[in-house]
Amino acid sequence: MTLDHRRVATYTGSSFQDLKIKNQAHCHPFTQQIDLIFPSNESFEKSLEASLKTPNYVKGQVSLSEIIAKRANFVEKYVMQSGLSLLSAGSGPGFSMREEDVWCIDYRGVLTLSVCKETYEGLGLVGKRVASGKGKAKQGDGRHVISIPLYAKEAESGKVWVQREAAVKRWEERRVLEIGSSSWNVLILIKDSKNVDSLNITPVRCQKNVLQDVHIPVVRLTPRPRCQSPSQEEEEEDWCETMQGLFEWVGMAGFGSTRLKANDRIDPFVAVYEPPWPTHVGSVTHMQWTGFIRPSFVQSLIDLVSYVHHLAQSPQAECSQFLSISSHACTWAPVAYISAKTQSQMGTTDTPPLRDVTREVEDSWCLIATASLHKESPRTVNGEKMCAWVLAEYREK
Repeated sequence: MTLDHRRVATYTGSSFQDLKIKNQAHCHPFTQQIDLIFPSNESFEKSLEASLKTPNYVKGQVSLSEIIAKRANFVEKYVMQSGLSLLSAGSGPGFSMREEDVWCIDYRGVLTLSVCKETYEGLGLVGKRVASGKGKAKQGDGRHVISIPLYAKEAESGKVWVQREAAVKRWEERRVLEIGSSSWNVLILIKDSKNVDSLNITPVRCQKNVLQDVHIPVVRLTPRPRCQSPSQEEEEEDWCETMQGLFEWVGMAGFGSTRLKANDRIDPFVAVYEPPWPTHVGSVTHMQWTGFIRPSFVQSLIDLVSYVHHLAQSPQAECSQFLSISSHACTWAPVAYISAKTQSQMGTTDTPPLRDVTREVEDSWCLIATASLHKESPRTVNGEKMCAWVLAEYREK
């Protein structure tokens, strides 16, 4: 990951109680992959495996017009009580992540449609044009995003909802003529799946891999220097170079790259890689979850890792020197990011950043963490201020 400030936002902190960390998972409502990487430690792994429950999601079919018609009961019963989220995944016999028209209902109870020009003109609902790039290309291809809070709002008249219901019903009638069905395939996140057909429940299993005899960096995290003078400009460049090296190492460990091997002897004319210095040789554990992952599981991973890591800070305890958590979002989801201030506002009208779901984009974040700083921990090492974590978030231009 290149720390280009135009594409990557970086944050640092001295505590896992910082709001940025506490809200991180819920800012990214739809996740398809989580990677946890750390120097191998048997006791640490056992603590993780004993505490983490296997996440799951549900595959099903729904009628969007029925959801809108029964919106009040739907939000009360499923969203508020069960934390339900939906993401459409095609219309045919199989699930597809590449459709012209997609929609989602996030945990706030907001329905977001991302539709092509033809569908938008047929719906007759007001939305925002999705544009990217520069010049004429910024006009886009006519794609629009429409946000509809399903939670009852006094400010909206019954006439508005009648128009919405009629528009979606006409849309589904056209879909019957075009593809033979008005139903949508959906991926569902729900806290309590006891009442769901077990055949439709898909567990997200953890895949574990161990890399042996690899170069492992000795990680010491420092806050990003504030660039207030020419001399600090150089300090900031050095900091960015150091952090970029760490994030690059995490990425290569995730791929299981042989460049990390202590006995790697690749021809320098073919490829050159130097791990962040200093390093030691050891084993690295890579745990990966791939599927449709709810924010609460991601946050529990962050919280559990910080808690277990904090417990292991006695001089006698054997613990990992650092760990990293990387997340990759469902890039076909209309909603990419929900700000912390709107996470608890049911039915909010605030529109998240617009995304063109037809574009291949990067939507990921990576957290590198060391021991959480507390009263007994040194906040400086050799006169250098330390911090507990650094977070890099890729942001779409």
